[in-house]
Amino acid sequence: SLARAVVQKELLNKDETFEDVFVEFDDEPLGSASVAQVHRAVLTEKYGGPKEVAIKIQRPSIESKLMGDIGNLKALAKPLRDADALPLDYYTVFVELEKQLKDEFDFVAEAVAMDRVYQTISRTPEGMPCEPPLVVPRPVPGLVSKRVLVMDYLPGVPLSRAREEMIKKGIDPESPEAKLFGRKLLRALTDVFGRCILETGFFHADPHAGNIFVMDDGEIGLIDYGQVKQISGRNRETLGKVMIALSESTGSPTDQKKIGDLALELGVEINPDAKDEAAAAIAMWLFDGSVAELPGGYDMGELSPNSPVKELASFPQDLVLVGRSTILIKGLSSRLNIPWSLAKEWAPIAKTVLDVGHGLGAEKDGRVRFRDVWTTMKQWGKGRATRTVQKLPSPIRSRILSFIVKVQEKKEDA
Repeated sequence: SLARAVVQKELLNKDETFEDVFVEFDDEPLGSASVAQVHRAVLTEKYGGPKEVAIKIQRPSIESKLMGDIGNLKALAKPLRDADALPLDYYTVFVELEKQLKDEFDFVAEAVAMDRVYQTISRTPEGMPCEPPLVVPRPVPGLVSKRVLVMDYLPGVPLSRAREEMIKKGIDPESPEAKLFGRKLLRALTDVFGRCILETGFFHADPHAGNIFVMDDGEIGLIDYGQVKQISGRNRETLGKVMIALSESTGSPTDQKKIGDLALELGVEINPDAKDEAAAAIAMWLFDGSVAELPGGYDMGELSPNSPVKELASFPQDLVLVGRSTILIKGLSSRLNIPWSLAKEWAPIAKTVLDVGHGLGAEKDGRVRFRDVWTTMKQWGKGRATRTVQKLPSPIRSRILSFIVKVQEKKEDA
């Protein structure tokens, strides 16, 4: 097959046969996308097997075709930059997408990105090991090239097919088990993107329901690191200050002005005739889905004629993909009917990163502290407890999970 031929050309040494590397190789792809297709395989003992892996293989000549398409979209969007009917400056979006796609054709860069994200979420900000909130596939050393990437295989289904799969297995999508998983998913995505964006500025920039996996063991996986983004230290710092200002706001004009000034500092440009509260309203719309009303009388709905998004003259390219991540999490919380403030969830991360009120500067002396060990043990215990509950008989499991959901709902209402 063509897939085998590409793998053989890209990965195999001169003295190797295909069977020296793979015990099994499925010619039928697990999935296909615009840039590549993915095949399941099993490695030989020589490469650490028997181990199930996924092989991402780039389509021939796809790079020139897709970059040409993006160029056409930019040409269409440029004359419409000032059109009132569009909620965003799509020219800026396509320029950013063009930059990201250039990296998406280099699978060596994708392997490095996987490892960078894993390193961020598998350790606390103080450097202690911790349980990652979700599973990141790891590349297989020695089996990565510009056009082929061999990595861990994640057994499961994409989030886009999760509801259908639950019904097949006889699980009610409205059951306590399903609701608890929804909360777990929301928490995992919030923690991963919050930590990556605020701690290192390096994050997965293509989050959608096809790249989020519901694994067979109940864990959550995040795949496809072809599009990643590195934001500047200055913007990362300002973004952290926005989270803290939003989480501590009392709604006073002084607080709203502070939030608005920070949004403008990020590079957000507002229409000249916009209300004074527009910048603050945009920040709240993007990062605080728990608010009932926005300042200035703006509406929360993105497509509403009175949306604060309509007041955007320009959105900084450095933050376009941050916005994509936040909109994904906002949409998920809306579907789950859970009021969710990214600002309140990310503010503690921002405070740690900015060293506000934690005295961390005095503690960075390389010593292992009881607090850090205790945090690690709690995270380990929580993961073990979750796995234990999942193994219980269905009637008992449902009652326990129903109780947990009620406790979490009370916490959110408090």
